[in-house]
Amino acid sequence: MQLSRFFTLAEMTRSETAERENIPNQPGEGEIDRLRALCSAMLDPLREAIGQGIRVNSGYRSPALNRRIGGASNSQHVEGRATDIQSPGMPVLELFKTIIRLGLPFDQLIYEAKSATAKWVHVSHNPVGNRGQIMKAKFSPDGRPIAYPTITRDEALAMTEPAVRGFGTEPLEYLEMPDEPLPIRRARKAREKPGTAPARKTIKAAKKPASKKAVKRGPTTRSSKKPMARASVAAKKPTPKRKTAKSMLSTGKNRGASKTTTKKG
Repeated sequence: MQLSRFFTLAEMTRSETAERENIPNQPGEGEIDRLRALCSAMLDPLREAIGQGIRVNSGYRSPALNRRIGGASNSQHVEGRATDIQSPGMPVLELFKTIIRLGLPFDQLIYEAKSATAKWVHVSHNPVGNRGQIMKAKFSPDGRPIAYPTITRDEALAMTEPAVRGFGTEPLEYLEMPDEPLPIRRARKAREKPGTAPARKTIKAAKKPASKKAVKRGPTTRSSKKPMARASVAAKKPTPKRKTAKSMLSTGKNRGASKTTTKKG
């Protein structure tokens, strides 16, 4: 099926991973319509401007193929809005810059260079509304995409690559892999993977015993204060005065006097 002037449905659905592992990769009517819009608005004008062929490395990806690759659940590849491309004989960075210079209506444009030869351009189109986001993929030492920082148009056009012998004619490689930034919600869930959730539970579990101990300590603290209070009250009571010899004599005389008075009556 011819989708546009230069591109067919077979090109936009070809996948080495799907072919190798026998994964169905047939789009529905809605996805075909979006692939047609992508080709007509983005790929056809680009192909005509550069005057040479464009290789579609990965266009549409079925949900099963997308899961196998490890892409985001709402990947634009699954929707038929995105494709990864190269142009044999043309530096990938130059292809990336050409899309910007032409002012083509892209939603997301990502320059991905995994190595000196494994590099490609991810481009998407959304007829409803294009964001015009320009990004540069960052890879970990083991070759996994880890970040997609946004860059400005001027920063993108100022990008350079080390000059190498045969620049522009080096054999290009392509690896079918996740190549879109994760949505905010998905990124949060990724941070809460089974590796981090137990840590949170451990922290909560550690707090509970602390609160119970605090409750148990309460009565012991109050009981320890009561003896101190009694001791202080006892200390405040006046101590009885010792009877001296004079006081004993005076009390004895008083008693004798009271007896005598009684007899006289």
